[in-house]
Amino acid sequence: MAYGRNYYSDQQVFLAQQGSSVNEIKGVQSFDGSWSIPRNDMLAAGYEYVGQSIEGELLGEISVNRSIIQSSDPITGLLDSSISGYLIYGKNESFNKVFNFKTAYITSYESSCSVGEVASANFSMVAYGGAGKINNESNSYTDITPEVANANSISITTPFGSTNAIQSYTLNLSIDRTPVYKMGDMFVPSSFNLNTPIKVNTSFDFLVNDYETKNLFDSICSNSFVDNLSIELNTCSGTNIRSFTLDNSAVQDSSISAGIGSNMTATVSYETSYSEISDLGAIFS
Repeated sequence: MAYGRNYYSDQQVFLAQQGSSVNEIKGVQSFDGSWSIPRNDMLAAGYEYVGQSIEGELLGEISVNRSIIQSSDPITGLLDSSISGYLIYGKNESFNKVFNFKTAYITSYESSCSVGEVASANFSMVAYGGAGKINNESNSYTDITPEVANANSISITTPFGSTNAIQSYTLNLSIDRTPVYKMGDMFVPSSFNLNTPIKVNTSFDFLVNDYETKNLFDSICSNSFVDNLSIELNTCSGTNIRSFTLDNSAVQDSSISAGIGSNMTATVSYETSYSEISDLGAIFS
């Protein structure tokens, strides 16, 4: 009997704000879902090992890697929301098996692109309300015409970008929440404390033409180490399908590298701080 495998066409990923109708996430390149049980051995005098108890959080972890192929991105509107969703799969597109998750929160978001690549927008979540086989789900979705954002059509505005050849960018943010539990509800948090500030990190790699690194000690008393940055992701026809704007970003580190037989290269990294999740909307507008 031949072994039947689940291919990419046999898998679809759906999610939405908890309690709302789910939508398929487009451009998914990979899905990783897992959960763990924090078991603790129980010992008793005169009996030694008497069994196990569950001590700690029951968590599910989900990460999704995507290519940017459309203008709308539901993820950026769910950064402060409780999320439910699922991976649905099955041989020969039968879609009769699922990996569900609920009461999940986004913990990280990353976008990146290098010369010759398609831009990506990946994210990770932690699920506090269960993960794995929960119930069967629908696989209905709406077709789209992909509009690829690749390196050939990306416009980047930086203090050094007009004359130096940028080779890649990376933007990532992390949202750190501390769950608050109460007696009787050990496995499902009653609330969350947001740990601030929220840090957004951006870095650029580029070939050097006329770039000159700044003096490290000038950063102590100078505002010249704070810049406004923007990244415009466009289709080959020039239509914008995604933008990132980072105002008042502070330079964190800079490096330069040169060697015989190779181009001189430089890397500059920035960090932007935000006090509330709602402030992050300015990045994606």
